[in-house]
Amino acid sequence: MRGANNKMNEELVKHLVRIKEMIETTIEIVRADGQETLAPRKIENHSKIKKVSTHIDFSKPIRPFVKQHAVGMNGSKKFTLLLAHLAGGDHKKNVPLDEIQKCWTRMTAKSLLGMKFNRFYSAEAKNNDWVNTEKSGLYHLRPSWKEIFDEGR
Repeated sequence: MRGANNKMNEELVKHLVRIKEMIETTIEIVRADGQETLAPRKIENHSKIKKVSTHIDFSKPIRPFVKQHAVGMNGSKKFTLLLAHLAGGDHKKNVPLDEIQKCWTRMTAKSLLGMKFNRFYSAEAKNNDWVNTEKSGLYHLRPSWKEIFDEGR
């Protein structure tokens, strides 16, 4: 077995050396044409970049609210967003998990939440310090919940 492995490694090294030589030759040809450096290509980002206003309108009905804000969010962010709407943005208001799940189940369309409810989302939101639960089945927002709108998280 070791002999076969060594032979494969030798073949792989030979191929890599050939590839390296071809790349070096290509670079020499390009430079010979008078181009010292290759111009970098402009890479367009076609992903949806969403800008969130600092004001969040909790008086908006839940479906348009979710449609506006949930684009590009993962499950834990969507869970937090739904909790935020149900709590009206109030950190002190507790919302039952059953109520969150019931609302979620009515909004699984791709244009809204786009996925089935999973209790893992609530655990992840809690791990990210966006929500908390002091009594089983009752969730409330944490002061850092607005981090769900940050692109990097």
